[in-house]
Amino acid sequence: MLILSMVKNIGPAFIKKNLSRILQELSCEAIVEDFKPEELENIGNYAKIADQIIEDCQFNDIEIVSIQDESYPSLLSEISDPPSVIFLKGNKSLLTNTIAIIGTRHSSAIGNKIAERVGSYFSDKYSICNGLVEGIDEHSIYINGHVTKNVVGIISGGLLYKNTCTPHHIKVIEDVLNAGGLIISEFFPRQKEDMYSGSKASRIQAGLSRGLILVQSKTDGGSKYTLAKFAKLGRPIGVIHYPSSEEYNTEIFDANRLIVEKGKEGLAQMIDLKKISSLNVSSLITLSTKDDYDTFIQEINKTKSYMLF
Repeated sequence: MLILSMVKNIGPAFIKKNLSRILQELSCEAIVEDFKPEELENIGNYAKIADQIIEDCQFNDIEIVSIQDESYPSLLSEISDPPSVIFLKGNKSLLTNTIAIIGTRHSSAIGNKIAERVGSYFSDKYSICNGLVEGIDEHSIYINGHVTKNVVGIISGGLLYKNTCTPHHIKVIEDVLNAGGLIISEFFPRQKEDMYSGSKASRIQAGLSRGLILVQSKTDGGSKYTLAKFAKLGRPIGVIHYPSSEEYNTEIFDANRLIVEKGKEGLAQMIDLKKISSLNVSSLITLSTKDDYDTFIQEINKTKSYMLF
């Protein structure tokens, strides 16, 4: 599976669509010969890279899980293009009950305060999943200056993170691991972050999470990528609504207001979806009080029960 993931134009969506065929073959050469014969000459080189990846993982206590493994997260496999291989470091048990808490990197004082409250409340019941980047992501996982115990971080560089991530991100990753959390990446261990890897990683946040909470975002913010993928999975979305704050009526909460005021139409507008009928969201819940949090949890439980049958 590592080798196939390196073949040009054989991406995650292709592998998901053709997984049953792939599993029937004894080697990946037959698959490549059928679909990308011009890549056959590169298989030997890809195999050497795969051997190095496996060695890196064994030496650094990184687990490799492919989409063909029983331990591959079933929720993640529901997205249209699940990673064919993911790399994990830390406490895998946190994957069983996860929600995404997301928002802008350029958060305000009010946004940070709300993120801390939301993270504190939901971390007692769920693993908190996001990209661990500055802003809302960080403030949702740091409670009283310390990372909460239940954090699943999806990073946009390889899990040899001291060489692939920024110094600030390295510190957050280590705080999460030291608190008993889990770090996941679809990128090879030595692969560095780049301008595109963050948006790719956002689909994993969506796929792993039973519910998603948007704390604070502009309409053109990076949260739209996670929301776009999540809005097709039939799971609940919660949106922070804080009308008593003057700041709530500024640009930095534009996405929140749009979705609260227009519902699914507003969500479709934010994620650039032309047809509302293409949305698949079990419920859109405005979150203003703790009672709303409980409603959100009830919706997650409904969806969870449906998924089990």
